[in-house]
Amino acid sequence: MKALQVLGGGAWGGGSVVVLAITRAMIARGDEVWVATLDGETIAHFEAAGAKAVRPPLWLRPINPLDVVPFLYLWWICLRRRFDFVATHTSKGGFLGRLAARLAGVPHIVHHVHGFAFHQFTNPAVLRVYAFLERLAGRCADLLITVGEQHRQTAIELGIKRADAIRTVLNGIDIDKFQGVSRAQARRQFGFANGELIIGSAGRLAEQKGFIYAIRAMQMVAARFPQARLVIAGEGPLEAGLRAEAEALGVSRHITFLGFRRDVSALLTAMDIFVHPSLWEGLSISLMEAMAAARPIVASDIWGNREMIHDGSNGLLVEPANPAALAEALCRVLGDSGFAAELAREARHTAETDFTEPRMVEENLRAYDAAVSGRPNSAGLQTA
Repeated sequence: MKALQVLGGGAWGGGSVVVLAITRAMIARGDEVWVATLDGETIAHFEAAGAKAVRPPLWLRPINPLDVVPFLYLWWICLRRRFDFVATHTSKGGFLGRLAARLAGVPHIVHHVHGFAFHQFTNPAVLRVYAFLERLAGRCADLLITVGEQHRQTAIELGIKRADAIRTVLNGIDIDKFQGVSRAQARRQFGFANGELIIGSAGRLAEQKGFIYAIRAMQMVAARFPQARLVIAGEGPLEAGLRAEAEALGVSRHITFLGFRRDVSALLTAMDIFVHPSLWEGLSISLMEAMAAARPIVASDIWGNREMIHDGSNGLLVEPANPAALAEALCRVLGDSGFAAELAREARHTAETDFTEPRMVEENLRAYDAAVSGRPNSAGLQTA
């Protein structure tokens, strides 16, 4: 099978990790796989796996009139390369890619919903616009694959696609790489002092990830635990604003920005708590990695997170955008080592049971093959 994965213009992140695992499996079984993306880090990973990469021109992050250029490019490459199958990802990549592939006559199209452009806090008027666009693009795909059941149910309720043409495949990661990492060595690697309580997080420094609320929570956490330190790995447009907020609140000495990191497994091992204050998510890979690393977790109570964290069992869920609630939960974990250890054990158990990479890859490939065979209902995946 000759296939194209449309990732679009996003930077290397959780969604890319998922698609890379699927792509490796496709290539291993003999498929020829192409990937459309702009990010150099993403291209390097996919080319190392044996995929062929192309860069759509003038792909800008915000929606804008120039989107017609990458749309025409995707239409042209689908027409020229005669793909048997196209899988699309991200909101813009999914919209442009599905329409372009259908107009080019690609016989089989699947869209992965890693998270919609709308979420539980979206203005109702804006939600109606996004839902209309998703219904339009939905007509160009044979199957939607959602990373969580909440997103599947939302798609059904909004009429984006028939219920029998939407499948839930939970994300998965390579959990084995988080085994056998020395905690003492990891803490030395990052310069964490003995006695420091490391509250860590990772993600793009953008509004979605809610880091502003973690910084505000640190004002309360540091008052009770002066040895606490918030460490954030990632880069993005809000870095200057986040640093300024930390200075204004007088907690800058308790907060460290690490920038983009490739040594995630070591960083997670060095943490005492993983905090995940996002405002919206699909099914977070960084949260999954924290579970695999057996970290006690405090996360926002939003779509996606609810499907991973069972409050009080394998982590704590708190009201999103609420620094006081976030601080209270962090202090609860910091102040009770036995409770923290119990959360960590259960988090690792959940990762081993529900979020393994082989299971995720197998279910996605079965969905692909069922869509190509013209029998999307035969994939044997969740439909209700």
